Amino acid sequence: MDAKALRSLRPELDMFLSRYLPLFGRDENHTHAAAIVQGLLAGGDRRNVENMAEAIEGGVVRTLQKFIAQGVWDDQALLGQLRRHMVEALGDADAVLIVDETGFPKKGTKSVGVVRQYSGALGRIDNCQVGVFVSYCSRRGHTLFDRRLFLPESWTQDRARCDAAGVPRDVIFRTKPELAAAMIEQAVRDEVPFRWVAGDAVYGNSPLFLQTLRLLEKWYVVDISSEVRAWTRAPEMRPLGRTTSRGGRPPHNRKPLTKPRPVHELAAELPAAAWQRVRVAEGSQGPRLYEYAELEVWFSEESLPTEGPERLLVRRSVGQHQELKYQRSNAPAEIALKTLAEVAGCRWCVEQDFQCGKGECGLDEYETRGWTGWHHHTALSMLALSFLTLQRLRLGEKTSATDRARSPGRAGAPARPAGLGRTRNPALEPVATSAKPNRPRLSRATTRQAAAAR
Repeated sequence: MDAKALRSLRPELDMFLSRYLPLFGRDENHTHAAAIVQGLLAGGDRRNVENMAEAIEGGVVRTLQKFIAQGVWDDQALLGQLRRHMVEALGDADAVLIVDETGFPKKGTKSVGVVRQYSGALGRIDNCQVGVFVSYCSRRGHTLFDRRLFLPESWTQDRARCDAAGVPRDVIFRTKPELAAAMIEQAVRDEVPFRWVAGDAVYGNSPLFLQTLRLLEKWYVVDISSEVRAWTRAPEMRPLGRTTSRGGRPPHNRKPLTKPRPVHELAAELPAAAWQRVRVAEGSQGPRLYEYAELEVWFSEESLPTEGPERLLVRRSVGQHQELKYQRSNAPAEIALKTLAEVAGCRWCVEQDFQCGKGECGLDEYETRGWTGWHHHTALSMLALSFLTLQRLRLGEKTSATDRARSPGRAGAPARPAGLGRTRNPALEPVATSAKPNRPRLSRATTRQAAAAR
């Protein structure tokens, strides 16, 4: 946003910030917060504190640096208010919460949480920090509204290093799915309206994450790796207390008598008639189409079958070089396959939020190394992003000029079928019966998961 555009929106920005400024405490902090948000929105070659201070009348570099890195204000309270504000503007009972992470490249070893790890933003393993984020996506728009810093075990096991970076003593190691689950739970406590959760295989491969969503009675459509295993019928379980055929102690744990199979093997056996073409999203160059097939399966979670059946979705790209991707959902059978495909397509929204957050709101342009500074800066950047979201909503603009998923619509009660997106004929487009499923190939999510594990 250039200076002229920012000046024209100054009354709206002042009104927007008036809701948040009391959370910063002292009056001088109000001035600092407004200056930082204004500087983040102003753009420029680089939105570091020095450049922001020069662009803002009365800005003092050291004062603003201290406000971000050491200021005594609660970023969690700020984000709580942000969630309430976004619910007022974008709230929808059928909204989708999208979980994903993004990397922040860094040099050296002092920045909190920095290690050599996989970064989706970079597409490789590099020296970086990683933040796990949640985006709220409804028919009205989408924006980031919560985040957690991923702190690797090498950090949590080094108390001196954590102390030097200002990491609170009660912070322990949490996996990315555990951080995402905590944010979903927080959204439920905050009474954020939503029905769906979407995410990539980092989260879809985590039994803990999915069990949390089921306990919260939320539906999910998440990517899974090709090696996730499942049964096509409920497996018979070994009775408790029965002596094994070779003698010895009776088993005390339930165990399935048959082995689950990798989902890529199940997909390879699908007949040609099982595939249907689905319009998933509206892109800048026309509709985004995929071929989908689904199976009712019992997924293996920690070597045990899920309590009830779920839906294995196999997505095949349309084109000369076909690629398979695997997804799972606990939505009831009454919910149309088209609806599940569109929920999964909403994941593009979080990518757009990262792009806008970094490109227009300086999400990754911070120079602080400590725990407090990272959390303060990302909260202020998300505040700036939310302001842009509201202005686009007010002006009737799309949230992004790039390709985006079709906006989610009302799913209805669990006992009744429903769809997402614009009011169109929900019928699926059948694929010609001569089509044959290709040999499964590892998806990008699988490669990403393997890289993260290393």
